Amino acid sequence: MPCLPSTTSDESAGVRQGDRIPWLTARRVSLYGAVFGLFFLILYGRELYGSRWFHPGGKPLFLDYGVFWTMVRLAAQGQAKSAYLADLVGQHLVGFLDQRESVTFGWFYPPYFFFYLYPFSGLTALVSYGCFMGLSAALFCSGIYVTWPSRATLWALFGFSGLWLNLNFGQNGFLTAGLVAWGLYWLEKKPILAGIALGLLSFKPQLGVLFPLVLVAGREWRCLISATVTVCFLVLTSLLVYGTEAWMAWAQALLRAHQELGQAGLEHLLKVTSYYSWVRQWGGSQTGAEMVQGGMAGMVAWCLWKVWRSPVARSSKYALLILGSLMVSPYVLQYDLTWLAVWGVWWGRGLVGKSQPVEKTLMVMVWVVPALTYVTTHRNWTLPIAQLSLMAAFWWVWRRSQETSLPNG
Repeated sequence: MPCLPSTTSDESAGVRQGDRIPWLTARRVSLYGAVFGLFFLILYGRELYGSRWFHPGGKPLFLDYGVFWTMVRLAAQGQAKSAYLADLVGQHLVGFLDQRESVTFGWFYPPYFFFYLYPFSGLTALVSYGCFMGLSAALFCSGIYVTWPSRATLWALFGFSGLWLNLNFGQNGFLTAGLVAWGLYWLEKKPILAGIALGLLSFKPQLGVLFPLVLVAGREWRCLISATVTVCFLVLTSLLVYGTEAWMAWAQALLRAHQELGQAGLEHLLKVTSYYSWVRQWGGSQTGAEMVQGGMAGMVAWCLWKVWRSPVARSSKYALLILGSLMVSPYVLQYDLTWLAVWGVWWGRGLVGKSQPVEKTLMVMVWVVPALTYVTTHRNWTLPIAQLSLMAAFWWVWRRSQETSLPNG
């Protein structure tokens, strides 16, 4: 939401001349970000202080990171295959928060994700959490900042609820959003580096399914080749380290994950922000939910293909790609909404000096989506806030991209 952008060659003269979006001035964005960020910081500190980190018998916290920490330690002991059996038996997060209760979780990441976690596996639980979250947050925040360098950008990030949700979960939302932020930032002028960043993103393939499509549509061949080489390197290296058994176990775990999603109850479905989940929450069948999700994915893919084949400004292309990536997969969770910050800086860049009230309202609405989604989950409200917001934002960005397409040639 900040309002003092750096400019690139494909932005209009209005972007170069304008320094504010009338009621979303940089000063106001900084103020709102500071107020909301302070509020979230107090809530986060309260949760942390009351947790098992400081009080025996307190609330367990960062359990998602506890899964990362426990599974990579298994892999470091030569038991990578065992990690993919976690969903079949009750597990204990050994050494993590003295977690003695049996915890049900699954491990569905490709084997090379262990490489990302290895540097933190030998650290104590709290230090490991701090290092992983700190470094991935630095990747995320720097990727956002270089896209739109402004003090207001940092304040907007501080007040962005998606940042605090990811910290609370102990998840990899910073890592995925940081990789996509840098990948898009480098795409035009440093496509090889962009390809490496997008190749590294492949550890979470459900978020990257649209990238090969748009790279082909946009004729970004160097980036596509670089990403392909990066993925091949990761796969081959993991085969050398773990053998084929870990990969076979991963494939079987994915099949179980699909079955478990089909049998999931309301408590789990509320955490999933996909259209599949929305249909299931409202009583629809699994087949009906899959049809709705498939139809949405097809529509999004068609729109992106058309936009990336046309002379539309990169800011619009990137904004649609981010939104579309959160819409096509049936398994997108709340912490993945950190990607909305990447959407915000790219879409916002194209608004400076030429925005309308709808766009300003839309940016604020999307900015608060992660917090609203979290509240509805904890209240057990089946309100598809994220799904409807993504649809509204995608439609509006698509509409504006068609109105402002650059002339051919």
